[in-house]
Amino acid sequence: MFKLDPAKIVVGSFVVVIVLGTLLLTLPLATVDGRGLSVVNALFTATSATCVTGLIVVDTGKTFTFFGQLVILTLIQVGGLGVMTLSTFFLTMVGRRLSLRGKMVVQDALNYYEMSSLLELVRYILIFTLVLEVIGTLLLAVPFCHREGLMRGLYSAFFHSISAFCNAGFSLYSTSLVSYRGSLVVNFTVMGLIVLGGLGFPVLLDIYYRCFRFKDRSQRLKFQTKLVLLVSLFLVAAGTVFIFSFEATNLLATLSWKEKFVASLFQAITPRTAGFNTLNIGALREVTLFFLMILMFIGASPGGTGGGIKTTTAAIVFFTIRSIIREEKEVNLLGKTVPSQVVSKAFAIFFLSMSLLILSILLLLIFEKNMPLIRLAFEAVSAFGTVGLSTGITSTLSIPSKVLLSVVMLAGRVGPLTLVLAMAHRESPPEIRYPEAQVMVG
Repeated sequence: MFKLDPAKIVVGSFVVVIVLGTLLLTLPLATVDGRGLSVVNALFTATSATCVTGLIVVDTGKTFTFFGQLVILTLIQVGGLGVMTLSTFFLTMVGRRLSLRGKMVVQDALNYYEMSSLLELVRYILIFTLVLEVIGTLLLAVPFCHREGLMRGLYSAFFHSISAFCNAGFSLYSTSLVSYRGSLVVNFTVMGLIVLGGLGFPVLLDIYYRCFRFKDRSQRLKFQTKLVLLVSLFLVAAGTVFIFSFEATNLLATLSWKEKFVASLFQAITPRTAGFNTLNIGALREVTLFFLMILMFIGASPGGTGGGIKTTTAAIVFFTIRSIIREEKEVNLLGKTVPSQVVSKAFAIFFLSMSLLILSILLLLIFEKNMPLIRLAFEAVSAFGTVGLSTGITSTLSIPSKVLLSVVMLAGRVGPLTLVLAMAHRESPPEIRYPEAQVMVG
């Protein structure tokens, strides 16, 4: 008998939202010209918004009406928080209890496996989101209203605050935030929202408990929280130094030292699945583009609003390889031993992600015969990491390429392992133990 497991429900919920978003964006009411988007462009835009990617085939601010922009903003918010998270919240609001199977679905969607505090996490997700997006709106309103007027500035601040916290990267401006490159308020507000959204809600909840709830201040942060914070700090610092070093005589050459540092820091944070830019991505050196691809591939952290293989996965893969080189029997990290099941899952995610990207880039090369490899690869990794950064080729891609990238964005948002499990027909494996085989590798 056919049964929906958690993976199928998670993927299915995103597909349903994408289909609804596609239908709404094809309506004449959604676009300024009164014609609506074509089905392919609507599908791509709806997928990009729901999967909080930010890749666009049309100018968001100029193409869409207020209705169309609200549709995109709603898709961003729903996609960023997750359909299952919102469903759980509304069920608890009306007094409905979540079944055990329902809790398993939410666990799978949030990458959070502490059943006892699951519903509390869901409530705090909504609280954190509301509070941080309101604070972001108020901070961004100051420079935006100064330049665009009160009502337009407030709306723009509201739109960009949600887009930043959800790591979506959608902007109402044709050049993203390039025109605000010199504004420290805009830069640091957007960077703060991106980082907080990308850390993951379980990490935010742990930090909140540690700082405000526990009476015993000696209570330590969880292993997951410490790992996420350390890896995130390392990636941001490494990215800032790298971009500053290789673009100092290129895109950063005409900027002051302060602007060089802020622009480098901003562009080191946004590849962590956010997609905003204050530099012209298409004019970056190829070595910088390649490094940004590494950051985009790693992405955000589990339980957050971003994509990629996740910071914890990258750390576990790295330290497992180090353990193998040192001939250690176990993977030790931050004074803890990583369970073998977690190591296996991390390598499965890494392998499936690499396989998906290799296949995607190969198909893009077939579909786009006259396009440089580095630009197509950058587009594919950006889609998988649900980042949204682009060298400027998205709108010129063919229909097969747009459909392909839509699938890649979905896989990046729900996770390649979840997508594979949703597509697979799983049965309980037989309780049989086979003789061990001796195989030479390497």
